[in-house]
Amino acid sequence: MLAPGCWPTGWAPCDRQPRPMSKERARRRAERELLAAQRQSAQEAACERQRAKQRRGQLRRRFRRSLGLAPAGPASARAKERRAVIASTLLVVVVLTYLMTRSIAMVIGVLLIASIATPALLAAFFDRSDR
Repeated sequence: MLAPGCWPTGWAPCDRQPRPMSKERARRRAERELLAAQRQSAQEAACERQRAKQRRGQLRRRFRRSLGLAPAGPASARAKERRAVIASTLLVVVVLTYLMTRSIAMVIGVLLIASIATPALLAAFFDRSDR
């Protein structure tokens, strides 16, 4: 048990229960308590935002899983890169075909051939199901 700041002596200034403090000290204490309350509320708000973000992520994953879509991750990033490479290659081939022949019919023919050949080439070179 800790001894109080003043033992009861019968002297009025010492026997007062909340010990008096200066106005400056009371003001600083009130500021500290206010800052602590603000920090606490900010921390609670940050935790709530984090929980909401996690909930949204879980809902998004559950939704994607229910649709049968692949989860977003490194594999889907590689797939996006692969599609971008194929699309840019196809665009270069179509533009070169047009510049060399100046024929819309030839460009349409190249697009038709590419629409048939691209899935076959993807299956031949990029299919990882047998590895």
